[in-house]
Amino acid sequence: MQEIVIGNSRFSVAELIGKGGEGEVYAIKGRSGQAVKIYNAGLRSKREDKVRAMVGEGLAIKTDLVAYPGEIVTDNQGNFLGFVMRLVSGYRPLHELYSPKSRQRYFPKADYRFIVHTALNVARAVGKVHQTGCVIGDLNHSGVLVAQDATVALIDADSFQFRLNGKSYPCVVGVPDFTPPELHGKNLASVERTIEHDNFGLAVAIFHLLFMGRHPYAGRYSGPDISMGDAIAQNRFAFSLTRQSATRTTPPPAH
Repeated sequence: MQEIVIGNSRFSVAELIGKGGEGEVYAIKGRSGQAVKIYNAGLRSKREDKVRAMVGEGLAIKTDLVAYPGEIVTDNQGNFLGFVMRLVSGYRPLHELYSPKSRQRYFPKADYRFIVHTALNVARAVGKVHQTGCVIGDLNHSGVLVAQDATVALIDADSFQFRLNGKSYPCVVGVPDFTPPELHGKNLASVERTIEHDNFGLAVAIFHLLFMGRHPYAGRYSGPDISMGDAIAQNRFAFSLTRQSATRTTPPPAH
């Protein structure tokens, strides 16, 4: 059982909650409602400064809609391991609501009012992030979670773009399907993300919700086959009023 240090107190990790490319998330024995993210050993030195800055700024107490880093976690020798955050339980990823098949399984009582309510709550949660001075950057279908009462929580907050005392901590990743046209082909690690960039990802997420999982750029292009990322980069919005002359893209069948 792995032992961790939070402040001056020692704790043991409980069950494994999730595992990703950056590390693992565990429940904490004796700390109900909280979880710890422990980075993979090779990433710890790269993440430490940013996480310490986020904790020092007190982002976690500014909103309960976002699982911000709340406390630093070290090993018994004081070496940085990761951070404590709110334990988000009982929620499902956004795509399990907007995909009709998954919706039937995970949200069997969801009607269109529920979906509109969720869309509003997603927008509110994104707005809360911006109020704390952060930009999400990598807004995508897996980082937004939804509960059975349509409340929303945002995770992966340690990847958000954050600025403190003149130093910028960038968001270095992005999902192509949610990335605005002007950022395709750019090195995301060196790009200054903006609220407008987040708004594009938010618009895609809301479109997914309101149109049964359909992506706004998933149309029929009159040229050769292109990827979704290329369609976005080339501004080929499928439902554009100028689609015949400008986008050469029409909505998919039955739309």
